[in-house]
Amino acid sequence: MSTFFGKYRGTVVNNVDPMLRGRVQVSVPAVLGDGRMSWAEACVPYAGDQVGLFAVPPVGANVWVEFEAGDPNHPILAGCFWGQGQAPGDGLPTTKVFATDAVTVTVDDLPGAGGLTVEVGPPAAPVAMRLACTASGIELSIGASKVVLSSSSVSINDGALEVV
Repeated sequence: MSTFFGKYRGTVVNNVDPMLRGRVQVSVPAVLGDGRMSWAEACVPYAGDQVGLFAVPPVGANVWVEFEAGDPNHPILAGCFWGQGQAPGDGLPTTKVFATDAVTVTVDDLPGAGGLTVEVGPPAAPVAMRLACTASGIELSIGASKVVLSSSSVSINDGALEVV
């Protein structure tokens, strides 16, 4: 039997694990050949009994696949990579982004201008919602309604009601 060490480019073809362990079915033509797929175990940075980081990549995602002890029958999902123009934001060193189809969480450590932003929209919510915590204050919005809290005032719907 041939052994395959190192990382190989693959694609997620199915992300609904019948065993509910976060595995994904991958296509890795360089190792498995065309049309053959295999269930890859997830390699995660944190896991234990009822704890861990759980983020299953979507169907079509580009993934890095390794094989346990080089055995092509035991694939491991080692990580993901973006194709050209697929990143969920600019790759700035101060910015961390976690994005799904409907939710985006952005953490920015830029001195004086960073903060935390959570955005939720369709299909998870019928109307776009946003929470932003920055150096200037906190902003909450849902659809056209907005509340802005600063250290000195509260503004509702762009000044329709102002509390100082």
